[in-house]
Amino acid sequence: MPNSRWIEAYARLGYGVLTYKTVRTSARAAFPHPNLIHCRLGDPSVAQPAPRKLDPAAVTWAVSLGLPSADPAEWRSDVTRARAKLHPHQILIVSVVGTPAPDGDPEQLAGDYALAARWAAEAGADVVEVHLSSPNTAGEHAQMIFENPALSALIIDRVRRAVGQRPIIAKIGATRSPRALHELASRLAPRLDGFVLVNGLERRVVKADQSAAAFAGETRATAGVGGAAVFEHALMQVDELVAWRKAGAWNRTILAVGGITTTARARAALAAGADGVMVATAALTDPLVGARFLLERPGE
Repeated sequence: MPNSRWIEAYARLGYGVLTYKTVRTSARAAFPHPNLIHCRLGDPSVAQPAPRKLDPAAVTWAVSLGLPSADPAEWRSDVTRARAKLHPHQILIVSVVGTPAPDGDPEQLAGDYALAARWAAEAGADVVEVHLSSPNTAGEHAQMIFENPALSALIIDRVRRAVGQRPIIAKIGATRSPRALHELASRLAPRLDGFVLVNGLERRVVKADQSAAAFAGETRATAGVGGAAVFEHALMQVDELVAWRKAGAWNRTILAVGGITTTARARAALAAGADGVMVATAALTDPLVGARFLLERPGE
C-alpha cells in the first residue's frame, strides 16, 4: 500500500499482514504514464487492451513504476501513522530499497539499504522487507540484486547490523534454476527471518503489434509481469524453497506471493508449505478477497 490511508483501509477489510510500499533514503518520482498495461505472458509479453469487464481472477499485467518513493521525512512520519492504525494482531511490513550513487560501489549501496531499513524500523515497522528484486544499475546491463548472491549477502548483513533484532525478510524474484535459489537462500538465511517470493516475472513487454516496446523510455524495455499468469511460476519457486527447508538447510518463514488472485490459490500456496500468502493484483482488483478467505473458514 502506498501510504497510511491505504494501510488503514485494507486493515479494516481484514488483511493481517500489510506492506508499506518500497521506500528510499531520497525522494524518487515514478516513471511517466502509462505504468500498468494488461498483457499476455510470454517472452516477450504482449500488451493487450484492457477488458471491458475485469475478471479479478484472470488479470495479468505488466507494471513499470520505477520504485518511486516519497521524501524520507514524509514517509517516516507516515509509517508511524500507519502503524498506529493497526490492531496489535496485525503486522506492518515496510519495504526498503537502496539507491546506487553514480560512482558508488557495493558498500555504498549496502549502506543506503541499511539507512533506509533503520529509518523504517525507527518509524514503527514490525518487519523490514529488503527489496532485492530491483535492478543493479551499476552494471553494463541491468541485473536484479538477488541474482548476485554476494551482493545480496552484503546488503542483508548491513541491514541486520542496522536494525538489530527487528525481523527482516528478503523479497526475491524468480531464480534461473533450483540450484541458484538454493545458493541464494543458503547465503542469506543466517541473517534473515524469512523470504518473500516471487516478485513477478521480469519480461520484455511489447505493443500489441510487437512493433516496439510497450513502455516508452530506454530503461523500460523490460517490466515486472504480475497477476494470474505468473501463479504456477511463483508456486514452483515456493515449492523449491519449502523443499530445502524440509531438508533441514535452515528454518525461516516463507511468504508466498505472485499470481494469488483467488482464495483457492491462496490455500494452494499454504498447502504447499508457505507460512503466509500475500496479494497485490488481487487486492487492487478484488479488495474483498481477504475477507472472503476468512469467511470461508471461520475462526482462522
